[in-house]
Amino acid sequence: MKEKMQQLGQSMLIPISIIAIGSLCMGLGGALTAENTVSSLGLSAVIYKGSFLFNFFTIVKAMGDVVFKNLPVFFAVGVSFGLANKEKGWAAFSGLVGFLTMHLIISTVFKINGLTESTTTVDHFMKEVGMSNIDAVRHNSLYSSTLGYFSFNMGMFGGLIIGILTSIVHNRYYNIKLPLVLEFFAGTRTVPILMILVGTLVGITCYYVWPPIGLAITKFSSFIQRTGLFGTFTWAIADKGLLPVGLHHLITQPIRWTALGGTMEVAGKMVEGTTNIFMAQLADPDSGKLLVRGFQSGRIVVHFGALPGAALAIYTTAKKSKRKAISGLLITAVATMMLFGVTEPIEFTFLFVAPWLFYLVHVPLTGLAFVLCEFFNVSAFGGGLKDILPTLFQPGKLNFVPYLFLVPLFFAIYYFLFSYLIKKFNVKTPGRSDDEGEEVRLNTKNDYQEKIKAKETVSQEGRETLSTKIIDALGGEKNIVNLGNCMTRLRVTVKDISIVKDDNTWKNSLEAIAVVRKGNALQIIYGTRVTMVASDVKELLKDF
Repeated sequence: MKEKMQQLGQSMLIPISIIAIGSLCMGLGGALTAENTVSSLGLSAVIYKGSFLFNFFTIVKAMGDVVFKNLPVFFAVGVSFGLANKEKGWAAFSGLVGFLTMHLIISTVFKINGLTESTTTVDHFMKEVGMSNIDAVRHNSLYSSTLGYFSFNMGMFGGLIIGILTSIVHNRYYNIKLPLVLEFFAGTRTVPILMILVGTLVGITCYYVWPPIGLAITKFSSFIQRTGLFGTFTWAIADKGLLPVGLHHLITQPIRWTALGGTMEVAGKMVEGTTNIFMAQLADPDSGKLLVRGFQSGRIVVHFGALPGAALAIYTTAKKSKRKAISGLLITAVATMMLFGVTEPIEFTFLFVAPWLFYLVHVPLTGLAFVLCEFFNVSAFGGGLKDILPTLFQPGKLNFVPYLFLVPLFFAIYYFLFSYLIKKFNVKTPGRSDDEGEEVRLNTKNDYQEKIKAKETVSQEGRETLSTKIIDALGGEKNIVNLGNCMTRLRVTVKDISIVKDDNTWKNSLEAIAVVRKGNALQIIYGTRVTMVASDVKELLKDF
């Protein structure tokens, strides 16, 4: 179960991978098309409405909009891809089919039941239904337009639901065999067809179950907001505490992209999720200070102060003969952390040798860093320079001043505390081993996982099937350069055509209808069953 949850967490990072460039485009484009910012930078003479540069940065801002306005569909496709065991491209395509189907069906059911954009406004709920203003806003937040369909505002959850369901269907049926008359629809072609049915069922189901779920989410969001600093501390220690098992994304992403992170009206539109709110504020020239309670500002303190302090402690407590070797590793790790927010090399190093140092010291101190940033109204976002860069063009929206004392404070706390604890309990951080031949290196997540649980290796002897015979007839796996299929033909490119079996062997022993050769390329005709043949062969090939 844990492995499945880890895989889900990793799959959620696939759509998140484009956030960095999206935020950069949004920040840069939003800043240099905002009159106040342009004026403060002294660029009014060259950047004004209608000018080439203004139009250019408008397009740059739109590039960022592509990411943030379509994250739900990216989640559907990315999670479908990430959770698929084989034929990942087909899984991603099927996820898109399921996502579009779900929202179109929801929109259709809305029409049948008289729900439209005009009957779901705050005014309509208040005047025609008799709701209070708070309830009217909460109910209105349930609805939005997704890819042109008036549907539920399911955000990341909609994409996540479809992505998970797609992976289940895909992994079960991507290589299904069908009767001869239906062979054309067999294998990978079966999955998108099934996802139309699944998407339809999910859409109908959502009409009845999503309103109470959505309202419950908004209530839970209110609870998080009401708990204030305690809620922030609880979230931060849960996020950091789940890092070793790879489940921290399940805590972080809903806060960033859904109503669990709160809602706010920006530029006349209701926006939900801390990252969405932050980016909307960054793009809106009329927004004031950026979001304070974004559950992100504490990362700067950890990445620029706390962990560099721990790294220095690891260096100074190492044996003098090994400090030179370890200094290069630590400098690289700290630089990577500051630039890109990747903390794994340092955190997993002391987690590997002393888990108590991670859970009893680092985790609660991380929670404290987040609490102090919120207490002092830090207005910033992200954990590395790649995240901070888009905001630097709009300094008037930021509050970085508390970092001037919080970052050095946590650097000092971590340096002195880690130095004391490493020496006191003789923690074997890199460079402290008595073995002069010790390999000086930082530990990785894999090292940690291998320590707590040996990797299970599953060996399965291949059976003498048509798939193995085809690979052998092509000269073996190393001779295959590319392998795919069209509607009726297995299309293969090989390195050495001379070692490929002759046409008679293909037709008499390998069930082919015919073979077409052109240079090092072959088209082996299997008819409509080719999808199943190709899928079975790819299962045995490592690189396909």
